[in-house]
Amino acid sequence: MGLAASQARFLAITSRKMNCEFQSMQIAQQKLSVTRDLQKAAQDYQNNLTATKLVWEDMDENTYDLTYDMMMTPTAINQYDPYLVTDSRGKIVLTKSMFNAALAAGIINENGDPVVSAKHPSQDGRNEFINALGANGGISGTNANIVLNNTRLGYTNSGIGGEIYDKSIANGLNTYTFINYMKNAKDENGNLAYNMTLESLFASSTNPEGLVTTTSLDNTVPQYVITKNGSALTADELKNLNLGEILSGRYELSAKQGVGADLATEGKKILDEMAKVLGLGADPNDFKGLNVDDEAKAALDKAMEFTEADCLQKTQGVGNGILTNVANKSHNYNCITSGSNFASISLTNMLKSYLTNFAIMLDGWGETPFVIKDKVSESVYTTNDLNYYFVCKNEGAMTNQEDLVTDFYNMLYNQICMNGACTDKTKTELAITDSNYLAHALKNGQLFISSLNNDGYFYQGPYTLNGHVAEVPDENAIAQAELEYNVTKSKLNYKEETLELQMKNLDMEISALTTEFDTVKNLISKGVEKVFTMFSN
Repeated sequence: MGLAASQARFLAITSRKMNCEFQSMQIAQQKLSVTRDLQKAAQDYQNNLTATKLVWEDMDENTYDLTYDMMMTPTAINQYDPYLVTDSRGKIVLTKSMFNAALAAGIINENGDPVVSAKHPSQDGRNEFINALGANGGISGTNANIVLNNTRLGYTNSGIGGEIYDKSIANGLNTYTFINYMKNAKDENGNLAYNMTLESLFASSTNPEGLVTTTSLDNTVPQYVITKNGSALTADELKNLNLGEILSGRYELSAKQGVGADLATEGKKILDEMAKVLGLGADPNDFKGLNVDDEAKAALDKAMEFTEADCLQKTQGVGNGILTNVANKSHNYNCITSGSNFASISLTNMLKSYLTNFAIMLDGWGETPFVIKDKVSESVYTTNDLNYYFVCKNEGAMTNQEDLVTDFYNMLYNQICMNGACTDKTKTELAITDSNYLAHALKNGQLFISSLNNDGYFYQGPYTLNGHVAEVPDENAIAQAELEYNVTKSKLNYKEETLELQMKNLDMEISALTTEFDTVKNLISKGVEKVFTMFSN
């Protein structure tokens, strides 16, 4: 019975040991699978670190995720120029409403091929297209009416060799160029854009003559004279005085002391005029000069307060002297200079201070090296920094909203007449509605962008050649990939730790079973040996 029991026990241990070893092999295989999954997750994460997307960069270096509407709808973002999405044959990818409008107007046939006729391109043909586009909702009623009723611009051959309109609302000009620009820039009426109107500023009941053109000031009534290096300006010079001239010269406002002259009040009138010319006009929407957006306007407004405090509310005594001496000494200070008989303020320094305070307000305190002190020698002006850039309105640009919208649709119409429309449903549906597909198709050369060239024609090319579309790292995709990798890694690590624990438990059980296996095996061997010994005797 003992031998039989040992044999049964031996078989049970052998079976259990084989089962544990089999489980151990399965766990080892699972651990290998976890390792492969972890390697794959790491590789996917590594691949996603190079994920990119296409963005649109406007003239102010603002970036937007690229979409079809951004290129094919007239806005300030695309500067009211269409950027046409085209296929490999140059045909334009149009929305369904645009395609149907072109078809209804007879510009294209059902295959998207352009229809050659004397009617297209022409004003009548364009009007038919816009009417059809407005009727099916492809363009707002407002924009349709703008195009159809614009008698100033009307239909043009824009995009097919016609005039290229300057639509850059603002220009970035370095200091030297900015000063020269203010000397010569003209507005839409042909007048110098940065001229000041000074003659009428000083006339009042106490000062009936206003500005005078002589340094022989009256001893009985308050009179004011604008001088250059101490010499009085003539009437013609006053009429032609602009901000560029003031910055590049040495101009002063002077008055005789002791006759009721109030240089601070009259200087404020000139500062107000400077601010008006630079963009602080009565109409907050009248962008001009340095007033190119709400941020710039707020900076101009705040700079006025600081310049008034710096230049008009402080006085520096400069001793006795004639008007010329006091006027010339005013250029050493950012405040009113007072002699025994005359007082002066440097208009040049006041304008430099105003522009410097504008830069400080725009960029923020502590973000610029510029500073205004009482003494010029201790001040740091923007106008002395040749590398500083002023952003100002482009006076020669087309800024009329009706003209901008009209020009956009003139170009779109002309290009449909020349190139036709794409009929590939996959491209026309997905490129318009799915920005990811659009980016993929542009990257892989399935679609292209046609844009206006300097010669007045549109040319098709890769997305990199139009100056606005760029490929940048996709931060959102990278962050999502990192999150997914960390979650996957955490799950796999937990699974691996669990398998490792199971493996250790099996190893301990196999070790115990091996010990018991050897013990039972020895018992069986000894039992068999005793039986053979007993029967051999």
